[in-house]
Amino acid sequence: MRILIVLFLCMVSFSFAETKKMMIDLKTGDFESFDKAFLNGLPGTIDYFSSQGDMVDVAVVIHGDAYKFFVQNLNNTSYGLDESLVKHQEVIQQRLEEMVKKYRIHLEVCMSGMHKRGILSQDLYPFVTPIKSAMVGLVKWQNEGYAYVPLH
Repeated sequence: MRILIVLFLCMVSFSFAETKKMMIDLKTGDFESFDKAFLNGLPGTIDYFSSQGDMVDVAVVIHGDAYKFFVQNLNNTSYGLDESLVKHQEVIQQRLEEMVKKYRIHLEVCMSGMHKRGILSQDLYPFVTPIKSAMVGLVKWQNEGYAYVPLH
């Protein structure tokens, strides 16, 4: 009987929890901005809303100069020449993997821009999903009620 009461109380509390839906328009290629606003700022924002009792759902549309942070095989691209990126790649990958696992973030990358930059799908981290274009992703998520958050 106690188990039923506990389950009922959990269901009632979840029914009052609000889901915060954010769609990050990620275009920055600047490591400091990416690190501060995305790798550190986004988890802080998610943790804040979660501590308020809300559930959080995050989608990220990657395009512009941000591709380089999501390429696993840097040597297959021109990004392999970026010494700073190569130096930080292991930390970036680890932080991205932790964010995807802990927060279940949807990471989508624009295939149009990938092709223009010579990036192949197999060069990306396995937790990144290629989509037709950034515009398609931005429209899709916003039409699903996600708040638009630019990170340029």
